[in-house]
Amino acid sequence: MDNPVQKPAVLLIGGLDPQGCAGISADIMTVQNHGCHPLPLITALTEQSSQGLTELGLVSPSKMMAQYENCINDFDIKAIKIGLIPHIITAQYIKEMLLDFSGPVILDPVLASTSGGVTVPDEVKAFIRDEIIPLVTIVTPNLPELAALTRTNLSVEEGAKSLRQKGVSACLIKGGHAESALAIDYFSSELADFYLYNDKTVSQVRGTGCVLASALASQLACGQDLRDAVVLAKAYVSRGIRLSAKAGPYQVIRHSQQDIALVDFPKLCYQPELIGQTFNFPNCPELGIYPVVDNADWVEKLIDEGIHTIQLRVKDSDDESTKQQIVSALAYLNDKSVQFFVNDHWQTAIELGAYGVHLGQEDLHDANLKTLAEAGLRLGISTHSYWELARALAVNPSYIALGPIYETTSKQMPFSPQGIERLQQWVDLLKSHYPVVAIGGITLERAEQLKATGVGSVAMITAITQANDYKTVTRQLLDLWQEISSYPDQV
Repeated sequence: MDNPVQKPAVLLIGGLDPQGCAGISADIMTVQNHGCHPLPLITALTEQSSQGLTELGLVSPSKMMAQYENCINDFDIKAIKIGLIPHIITAQYIKEMLLDFSGPVILDPVLASTSGGVTVPDEVKAFIRDEIIPLVTIVTPNLPELAALTRTNLSVEEGAKSLRQKGVSACLIKGGHAESALAIDYFSSELADFYLYNDKTVSQVRGTGCVLASALASQLACGQDLRDAVVLAKAYVSRGIRLSAKAGPYQVIRHSQQDIALVDFPKLCYQPELIGQTFNFPNCPELGIYPVVDNADWVEKLIDEGIHTIQLRVKDSDDESTKQQIVSALAYLNDKSVQFFVNDHWQTAIELGAYGVHLGQEDLHDANLKTLAEAGLRLGISTHSYWELARALAVNPSYIALGPIYETTSKQMPFSPQGIERLQQWVDLLKSHYPVVAIGGITLERAEQLKATGVGSVAMITAITQANDYKTVTRQLLDLWQEISSYPDQV
């Protein structure tokens, strides 16, 4: 009999909340609900109530280290989450642990209780700032904690820059304390800087900071990209807040292993002026078989074979040559019921009256989305990760593409193949909200496999354009997909 897959172990360093709403109690529940194994390392037996924190309750550092030795003797720790550090000696021991650890470390700098009372000593704050922060992967302060760590009231952008200058790889600054209808967080790293935002649904929920950091640790322990881990952790917290319930005098987050709903997914943008900005792109039907071709001749040939959705992607040509290809394709499509998308060249697509535009993530930086939406064109967006999906959701496009599903030779991709399981997640998450297009390495046989996921469209390049008999392949694909294809009477 095969041994079951071992759960990733997450070391949880922090204080015990005797009321079970925050601290180690919340950490354990979060890690368990992410399919990981929690290793709680208690630093403090706090005394606190809704009236505030009255005693930090230091656990002997020697006992804490004995706990740690027991953990590392039997477990291969995949991530560490750090919360309350009550004493300078505790902080020094934690530093020694981190110097011997090569995996991801998440620091939730618990410097005071949200209900007030006793705070962490100043010497501990200084040690965290100068000695601990340079050893962690990501630090997750709220706005008061950011001010305490930087010793000034900086903007979130400048505060993140200040912390990163101290050596931390990334910051996620939580903006839930701000007076706003949106919960806005700011992420900064060498990989990217962006804002994540959700609608606020419930205020004053206890333990959200602990849960966010523990969710991040769990996602990283499972091997997620840091940006994806941040998005998924924020979605987990958002759902927990939305479903939160009363416990004593508190509103307490609800934990669950169920799939995240789209309503809980954050939206992502790169400029503060775009936070909360909405776009209204026209809806798309399910797009069915969706060839992507590089010249107008292929557009004509495939339309003649019954294709109703097609994308013209002209690469490595000057603007005038590209425009001529689009003009030729549209001239042939005149009076035909075809959904014709142009890749990237959105100004030309507007000028010439294309049905829609497809943009990659990098192209979203340059496109004027307001102008594009006002022109009435449909918009499709490529995604390859959860954080790119969060960016697409902020744009509210007409459809969302995921790829590459399989290895592909049609273009160089920095992303690993997504696979059918990830496509199924996209379909389940986005169904009834956005049509999903699968792309990358798709053949006739693979299209049949993908159809079982419920995806409404498959896009392909070489499976058609490099086939020995493109007409036969095209007809076979259309026959496969015909029962779920839906095309408008007019374009």
